[in-house]
Amino acid sequence: MELSGVLNINKPGGMTSHDVVDAVRRLLKMRRIGHTGTLDPRATGVLPLCVGRATRIAQFLTRADKEYLITMRLGITTDTLDADGKVLSQMDHIAVDPEEVRDVLQRFVGEIQQIPPLFSAKKHHGERLYRLARRGETVERQPIAVRIHDLTLLEIDLPFVRFKVSCSKGTYARTLCDDIGRVLGCGAHLYALTRVRSGRFLVEDAVTLPQLEQIVAEGRIRDVLIPIGEALGHLPVVRIHPESSRGVIQGSGMSAGALLSFPLEVEKGDLVRVLGYRRQLLSLAEATVAGREFPAVDPRRIVLKPVRVLAGQ
Repeated sequence: MELSGVLNINKPGGMTSHDVVDAVRRLLKMRRIGHTGTLDPRATGVLPLCVGRATRIAQFLTRADKEYLITMRLGITTDTLDADGKVLSQMDHIAVDPEEVRDVLQRFVGEIQQIPPLFSAKKHHGERLYRLARRGETVERQPIAVRIHDLTLLEIDLPFVRFKVSCSKGTYARTLCDDIGRVLGCGAHLYALTRVRSGRFLVEDAVTLPQLEQIVAEGRIRDVLIPIGEALGHLPVVRIHPESSRGVIQGSGMSAGALLSFPLEVEKGDLVRVLGYRRQLLSLAEATVAGREFPAVDPRRIVLKPVRVLAGQ
């Protein structure tokens, strides 16, 4: 039987995310492997890889919240917004104090607007921005809304500032550092980054590539493969009546009367896991109502739209 599940890899610095995928493909001797969100080559930490049939859920794992440990270098701005870029400006004397830094950091908590870096994988008219940047082209980029859940100052050792950030998908750590530097008035760039959490995946549970090589050599790869249902553990759970399972597997919408439970915290548009009577994962679905509205909903109303059938995975 083909291997299937999610590997929690601790990405080393100096490798692209695709380099890591290629290394794991060679180790496992299989092609059907993909990552769930790019980390820059300099970055380290959690990089979940989907193996075999689990590649079907890769796009849903990218939606999970993330946590990063960030080292920001004050006084220097670069064209790539990180330490690998060309220096654009430099300030030798940095007059900031810890309270000022702490206050500025807190201004970025909540929903904020970010302009994607020019050196990024985001597309403009079908082409990656970094390809345009390498040709010396500059294009107007529209700001995107992201959410910073928490931002904690850890250490100041000028010109370096270390902090931890918990954020929504799509947040650019490089842009965050650049924006903070602008508010402080001294400029800044991302010096170092470690992703410590992506959804339910934690860096302390991640395996390095040398460790994975040893695990494969010992024939223990299934010990570290996380099942699809467990990998999606960051998503709320909805349970259905046994007689409704067939319709779910066939990709039908689910009415309120077909459900045994509907979490209160679910918002309209949220993705949920649909579990059968024996708690087996049947599908992923999008909520058409909020959990707080559910008790008053007509039992015939469709409250879940199918997104991906996963029964038997």
